[in-house]
Amino acid sequence: MKKIMFNDRYGLTQAVIEGRKTMTRRIIIPQPDFLSDNFGWAKRNNGDVILPKYGVDEIVAVAQRYSTIAAGHPDVDTFLFQVAKAHKISLESVQDLAGWNNKMFAKAELMPHQIRITRIKCERLQDISDEECLREGIRQFTPNFPKNFPIHPTHFVIGDILKDTPREAFAALIDKVSDRGTWDGNPWVEAHEFDLLK
Repeated sequence: MKKIMFNDRYGLTQAVIEGRKTMTRRIIIPQPDFLSDNFGWAKRNNGDVILPKYGVDEIVAVAQRYSTIAAGHPDVDTFLFQVAKAHKISLESVQDLAGWNNKMFAKAELMPHQIRITRIKCERLQDISDEECLREGIRQFTPNFPKNFPIHPTHFVIGDILKDTPREAFAALIDKVSDRGTWDGNPWVEAHEFDLLK
């Protein structure tokens, strides 16, 4: 089983686990030179088709640090034993594993949450709709002002980002989790829709 990583600083892993994030975009590297109209998948000038990292109906583990899983696990001793067994180490050495503090090194088969990829499309980053921004984990937020307050503004938030529209919030998010200027660069992306299995 493969695993997929989401940004923890902006709460994206938690949004997936809570079922609030059901879509993700991944920048295609290197960027395609040409986009085929036949199937909507990018092709390179040499004719090679760019294949997505995950397939439709594929089950993928949501990557988490072992320490995060242990902190919320209902049977932490059993979980730690499973980690030790999977890595063929002593129980006492589990906290010394790279995966204890870095989910990049955690084993997919030990992850408690999985998603199923339901749809994949190739598009430009800025082709995202407001509805898709919300599926990316952006939340609508309306402050609780007194009833006699003249306006009741609605904002869109993720992590410490607060913007007036879902697209503005997503644009700010993508520039934080990727590189500054990613939104303006409007790269080709794989857009994955998914369901949380557990």
